[in-house]
Amino acid sequence: MRRARPLLGTFVEISAVGLAELALVRAVDAAFAAVARVHRLMSFRDPDSDLSRLNRQAASRPVVVDPWTASVLRRARSLFDATDGLFDCAVGHEAMQRGSLPSQGLGHVRGGTFAAVELMSDDRVRFSANIALDFGGIAKGFAVDRAIGVLRAHGVREALVNAGGDMRVIGETAQPVYIRCPGEDRQIVQAGLLRNAAIATSAAVLTVCKGAAEGTLRSIQPPDSAYSVIAPTCLLADALTKVLVQIGRADVGYFARFGVQAFITSAAANTEKVA
Repeated sequence: MRRARPLLGTFVEISAVGLAELALVRAVDAAFAAVARVHRLMSFRDPDSDLSRLNRQAASRPVVVDPWTASVLRRARSLFDATDGLFDCAVGHEAMQRGSLPSQGLGHVRGGTFAAVELMSDDRVRFSANIALDFGGIAKGFAVDRAIGVLRAHGVREALVNAGGDMRVIGETAQPVYIRCPGEDRQIVQAGLLRNAAIATSAAVLTVCKGAAEGTLRSIQPPDSAYSVIAPTCLLADALTKVLVQIGRADVGYFARFGVQAFITSAAANTEKVA
């Protein structure tokens, strides 16, 4: 069974085999429901999402969030710490400044880092500064992982979930992986086969450089390259592509620390890869 739906600002595709048709329908529908829940909770554009409530209110009082949102925040914190701040969800201010996110009435927001986020007990969150979070670098990966978890809970053992290039596969069948290079829409490079793992890919374009002067925006890597990470979970792959874009090298300790593979694909189909 293969189905696709518009979610998370892209098309989410789910393929699954191994059960009777009616059981597969229930499993795939439940997996899409999990992705839709992530969309509702973590959308920057939805004023009723957990993320929007945090950005409006958490600098003035603690905000109670859904356990899934709290889980993403905890993972974001660990990644922020482990990458020396290179992975940082507190980029809403910069993204609004350059027009890639709507203002959403957040005129009080200023630049800052994830260090301003305080994770309290009972899934409560508050900010020590007027920051704005954006889960664009982690929510799709989390949604893919949740969908895979739901499929497994329904007894599915062979499946693929693809959210606009953030992809995870389970089962014994290896899936071919293709990378499309930015600026070379007709050029697709086969990156290999993927089995029981996840992959995510990012382009450089304009990236917030948290290590530079606050608010600095620049294209720090060649715009015709794609930056990919293969990891055990899609959340990890999704997040670490943002680190790879900023560093521009696959042979640094961040990737070995997480046990992932990072590689850069150019329009000329050259890759730099680390185990």
